[in-house]
Amino acid sequence: MEKDEVERTEKIKYSDEKEERLDKFLSEKLNLSRSFIQKIIEQGLVSINNMIISKKSEKIKKGDMIEVKIPKEKKIRIEKSDFPIEILYEDENYLVLNKPAGIVVHPSGKYKKDTIVNVILDRIEFEIEDEASEISLKKGQIRPGIVHRLDREVSGVLIVAKNQESVSKASEAFKERNVKKIYLALCFGKTEKKEWIIKKPIGRSRGEKIMRISEKGKLAETIIRKICSDAQRMLTLFEIEPITGRTHQIRVHLSSEGFPIVKDEMYGGGGQKLESLKKQIGKKFFEHEGIFLHALSIEIFGKKFVAPLPWYFEGIIKSLWGELPPTISEALKS
Repeated sequence: MEKDEVERTEKIKYSDEKEERLDKFLSEKLNLSRSFIQKIIEQGLVSINNMIISKKSEKIKKGDMIEVKIPKEKKIRIEKSDFPIEILYEDENYLVLNKPAGIVVHPSGKYKKDTIVNVILDRIEFEIEDEASEISLKKGQIRPGIVHRLDREVSGVLIVAKNQESVSKASEAFKERNVKKIYLALCFGKTEKKEWIIKKPIGRSRGEKIMRISEKGKLAETIIRKICSDAQRMLTLFEIEPITGRTHQIRVHLSSEGFPIVKDEMYGGGGQKLESLKKQIGKKFFEHEGIFLHALSIEIFGKKFVAPLPWYFEGIIKSLWGELPPTISEALKS
């Protein structure tokens, strides 16, 4: 790497009594992502006691002098996207969208364009630089106006604040649980129970992408209400009301009770049972991105916003039960 590509050099003396991995220590000390540190180690930009280190798992011990040459970050352009999004409501403070499944909410290392943020750039007041660093993208820090999120695989109502004051108000409402969210989920399995509450902690094991029920995780609470079921095909349509807002909460909680969401292969909703269902009712309802989980409505600040169902979700419900259940029809009229 040429000299002018290095932004700065850091020299650190390790003083702890116990040995530690080099990449872990530098990531925490310099507040840089571990993957970024590993990358510059591979490039020969890190040395211990004047010896260049190429092994990211190298152990450091008390008295070691570490020198790190930190390269200038690559910049990635944040551009306006013309991806079509249905706008449910808009005023001077908030924008309410019907997010399609398959689109992520904010830019990240893998998704740099056609995110919700890219779509709304010209509608919000935040100062956003034309370019953002790779690290900011990898950490998912480019999220102006985003006060809550939906997984890429999930469709439905999403609220975006258009200025900082509105962000603060909405964030406080979510934090204090003064927001009521209702989801619809089509799941494998059947039950005689009409309604129950799941209270199970959710966490992520180190190095894993999926979430799990874990005693070391954060407590999560979800209300489950059965709308209707198809005993022959072992399918149930649920109304879901999450009380807390943990990552993948609804998906993990339903799966843990034996009700994986249809098409959610990450949490047990794929495989042979999905292929069997496709043969029974036709593949046309499954030729889309995302899973059968839809954020139907949000109530906040005395207003209720409702997102119409995607065609495939409405279509599969009508195919299974002949019509939309009254619970859903009434919600869509409100």
